[in-house]
Amino acid sequence: MVRRRGDGFIGFLRTKRLQIVLREHELRSLKTLLPPGRVFTDQASLISYEVDAGMDRGRPEGVVFPHSVRDVVGVVRWADKHTVPLIARGAGTGLSGGAVADRGGIIVEFAHMKRILEIDERGRSAVVEPAVINLALDEQVKLMGMYFPPDPASQRASTVGGNVAENSGGPHCFKYGVTSNYVQGLDVVLADGRHVHIGGRALDYPEYDLCGLLTGSEGMLALITAITVRLVRNPPAIKTLLAVFDSVEQAGRGVSAVIAAGLVPATMEMMDQNIIQIIEPFAHAGLPTEAQAILIIDVDGYPASLDQQIAEVAHILQAHGGRDLRVASSSEERNQIWFARKSAAGAITRLAPAYYTIDITVPRSRLTETLFEVNQICNKYQLRVGYVFHAGDGNLHPLVLIPDPEDRELVERVHRAGHEIVELAVSKDGSLSGEHGIGIEKREFMPLMFNDAELAAMWD
Repeated sequence: MVRRRGDGFIGFLRTKRLQIVLREHELRSLKTLLPPGRVFTDQASLISYEVDAGMDRGRPEGVVFPHSVRDVVGVVRWADKHTVPLIARGAGTGLSGGAVADRGGIIVEFAHMKRILEIDERGRSAVVEPAVINLALDEQVKLMGMYFPPDPASQRASTVGGNVAENSGGPHCFKYGVTSNYVQGLDVVLADGRHVHIGGRALDYPEYDLCGLLTGSEGMLALITAITVRLVRNPPAIKTLLAVFDSVEQAGRGVSAVIAAGLVPATMEMMDQNIIQIIEPFAHAGLPTEAQAILIIDVDGYPASLDQQIAEVAHILQAHGGRDLRVASSSEERNQIWFARKSAAGAITRLAPAYYTIDITVPRSRLTETLFEVNQICNKYQLRVGYVFHAGDGNLHPLVLIPDPEDRELVERVHRAGHEIVELAVSKDGSLSGEHGIGIEKREFMPLMFNDAELAAMWD
């Protein structure tokens, strides 16, 4: 939720940052809002909150740690009175700078609001505070025969509140949808300090879909204090198929063919050789390190249906160059494969100390040509790139390696390549972001997709 002193919409996306500097009496009044140890304004503490998991930086004027709705309301009313920006932060796993105070202001760190408030087993829903870890919720409800389908690769660390703010997806979004498909209700604090509840557990509430509006709004419209989520029944059975390809383009053609045939696996994830060779020594999942690309495909449903589902998918993949197909023989093997897949972002630091993830989405029918052209762009700028992404919904995540983050010329080449890759996605009728959000990183790219009138409507 960002509010600014003296900068309007015109030219905002292209202007240099206007840093907010709080006056001494404002900082003193901020410290009276919460008990000692929950408001920090010293520079040593603030350094820790300059970044999220992306490349953008910005030092806040302060960090506050609310423990309750009452705390959040007090902070928001203070910010409204003093016209100070507030930036919500969960676990800091975002990749687009959404939790970075690039214009100063106060970070509202929700780390202490992490309770699972209620689980309705019969109604298949749960109410959680924003800092509940995605995987913690999923593991808790799995014990009751349910699960929470949105499963970003960061689910071991990312929070449900952050997932709602970014409308996160994950491997299962191809079949089961993204976070917005599972948000039933929200408790939020508006910019003037009003605490309101929107949505609920019934279906088809009247009037505006405010839950839909707030999900994916990246904290710009309200601060979330509780989330009611829909849960689904655990699938009766699951099988995991791994297929090898001679190029990422060939694997892309296999994905498009599966979709064109009308098949809907639970997941379709792709990794290229660069990523495979980083992950396998760490995860020991039996990934074929000689493969140029692999697809990891889950099918789920009643046990009697799985062999037929696997056979149909395998037939299509083999017709498009897939080989050495292997079905996980146990749940342990399956879990190890998925542990490897979700360890990719961390394991890539074995190749380079830093990397830049470019989050784009293109129509699935244009996946293969887009992969080819992304490779051309990276070759032009002499950059190494690895791929690990949600192939099923066309959400690409080229990981551009940065061997020396202090090399300004290299970082500039990375950003130029990133800009061209985003332009490429938009030219393919795709999107400049799939699930990582706009944040700071892609704010200046918004005019690639929206004209001035459309941007003004969002601002209003």
